[in-house]
Amino acid sequence: MRHFKVISLIAICLSLLFTRCVPDNNSKNKTVTDGTFLYSEDIRYAEGFSIDYYEEFTKVILNNPWSNSNKPYAEYYLYKTDNKENDFKIPINSLLVNTFSYFEFLSLLYELDSVTGVTDGFRIYNKTILNKLNNNKIVDLGDPFNPNIEKTIELSPDAVISSAYAQIDSYSERIIKAGIPVIYSLEWMENTPLAKAEWIKMIAAFYDKGELADSLFNEIERRYIFIKKELTGIDKRKSVLWGDNFQGTWYLPGGDSFNAALFKDAGLEYLYDNSNLRGSIGLDIESVLTQFNNADIWFGCEADTYEQLVNKDNKYTFLNPVKKRQVFNNHNRITPTGGNDYFESAIAHPDLILSDIVKASYPELLPNYSFSYIKPLN
Repeated sequence: MRHFKVISLIAICLSLLFTRCVPDNNSKNKTVTDGTFLYSEDIRYAEGFSIDYYEEFTKVILNNPWSNSNKPYAEYYLYKTDNKENDFKIPINSLLVNTFSYFEFLSLLYELDSVTGVTDGFRIYNKTILNKLNNNKIVDLGDPFNPNIEKTIELSPDAVISSAYAQIDSYSERIIKAGIPVIYSLEWMENTPLAKAEWIKMIAAFYDKGELADSLFNEIERRYIFIKKELTGIDKRKSVLWGDNFQGTWYLPGGDSFNAALFKDAGLEYLYDNSNLRGSIGLDIESVLTQFNNADIWFGCEADTYEQLVNKDNKYTFLNPVKKRQVFNNHNRITPTGGNDYFESAIAHPDLILSDIVKASYPELLPNYSFSYIKPLN
């Protein structure tokens, strides 16, 4: 449910853009855009960014998902040589990470050692990062919505990567004034598993590792498509329920969302598949019981056992997945302090998420596969 709380906060926070990363019409920015164009990065699924390669620099553009104008959300000019007129010299050597989903991208790119600071250290799952935290090789800056500014400035990283919903907070404004650039991440706005995974290309540009990122993503895509093909010829598609009751509201994915796309690729029927909504649909538990009573399988439950589930609310017992013991949570890889790999490495491994869903729904199709991120309730 942490994901849904974050989405709610996002809706409140969005309004203005940082001017530091978006070029204006002054002469400096006109000069920086002059270059010898070579080619554009092949982006096949992601809608949130583009990368253009010039002889003199690499240009990373983040699209604005909340505006119909052609004005980008942010632009970055990456140089391999020192240039005082611009923000980035690549490859960057030190990065403060304020979004857990990038640890696995950095690991695949062999750049975890560049991480010098994190937030919410106790919620991190990545074992390499945790080990560095325990040995004081990485600084924990605390609350991701209010990190320690003094420690950030003292670390003086080459950049901070942060989800875009934090765009107008005083922390980011102050570190930008101190000369520390912010790389904004909008991968959470993508609505398909492969689109989210393709953001490895965005962060790779800051390490001058575009070719490696292409190779890695091509393999991720190949594995994902292979799993999809295993579903060809399913006689009867099973129906699915997602999420859980949170403080009186059950948040279900819209039909144009990441989870809806995942269900479709996994050969499942989802009631709100045609709702054309990217965000969540909030229902009370009575409405869920009415609409999803006969679902075949339930994913994203926030309980570890059926006993816990019933103790939360005995109304759950009316759901068919509970009766048939077909309920799964996302707690297969967790730490005692709250770290959950579902919120970290899963973004970079959509093939494993898809395999988990297929294994649970149609176990005969993947007889030798073991769950990665999900597990059945005890």
